[in-house]
Amino acid sequence: MSAAIGRQNQSTGSGGGGSSAASLAASVLKVRAADHLLAAVPTLWLTLFFLAPLAVTVVYSFGRSTFGGVTLGFSLDNYRTALSGFYGATLLRTVLFAVAASVLCIVTAYPVAYFLARRTKKRRTLAIGLILVPYFSSFLIRVMALHMLLSRGGFVEAALNSLALHSGPLDILDSQTAVFIGIVYAYLPITIVPLFVVLERIPPPLLEASRDLGASRLGTFLHVTLPLSRPGLATAALLTAVPMLGEMVIPKLLGGSRGVLMGQALSAQYLQSQNYPLGSAMAVLILIIIAAIVTALARLTKGFAEVGT
Repeated sequence: MSAAIGRQNQSTGSGGGGSSAASLAASVLKVRAADHLLAAVPTLWLTLFFLAPLAVTVVYSFGRSTFGGVTLGFSLDNYRTALSGFYGATLLRTVLFAVAASVLCIVTAYPVAYFLARRTKKRRTLAIGLILVPYFSSFLIRVMALHMLLSRGGFVEAALNSLALHSGPLDILDSQTAVFIGIVYAYLPITIVPLFVVLERIPPPLLEASRDLGASRLGTFLHVTLPLSRPGLATAALLTAVPMLGEMVIPKLLGGSRGVLMGQALSAQYLQSQNYPLGSAMAVLILIIIAAIVTALARLTKGFAEVGT
């Protein structure tokens, strides 16, 4: 009788274990289904509003323009046009502007970020807030404000004349110089943020150890601080150079007809000339340049994650 009771308990235990395993498997399947559903929503969104338009743009770039339409085919004429003459010079100028302005932003922002990370522990939040205040207003309003400052009879002209650095009216608008100033002005604050984050994360004991081993302040900066801040430098370059390549508002408002960059030329092909294949070829070229920049920066910083916590 005891053996029978034991076999009954064993069978009951086995049944309970099987039921628990089945319920665990069902729970796992539900979690996976929920994860797949959550992942499907952004995947569908990116497919519809990014990958599909990108594919159409690439296909259009090989077509031929007709009156208000596109004839699909395979031709490199649009790329030849985009890389030669006025458009080729505009593309080259856009890349040079983006690189030069990005470098100037980083060179200017690095000392500010270093000071915030090392010298302003008590009022750090306030300082970062003040730097980001311009982004609380519209980008267009900020560019128009700079337009007024740089215009004839504006504040910049009065300040330069009072300091004897300039004489007479200031004719800087509708020029490439005004576009360059505007680009640096617009993207400088956002350059400070990634540099501050990466500099603030550098452990102070590393700097102290470098000095204990006899390194000077300059040596510590060159061999410890600067290499460890490469992810922040790369991120700052990414946040400035990439949008600069497609910038359209600043060249339109500050450069006029003499400060045209690729974003403005591309927009004109779509909205005015209705030459969609040529505009698509310009867009593809800009995307190729952006992809090259992102790849180079990712390789330089080993995936933007070189500094550990």
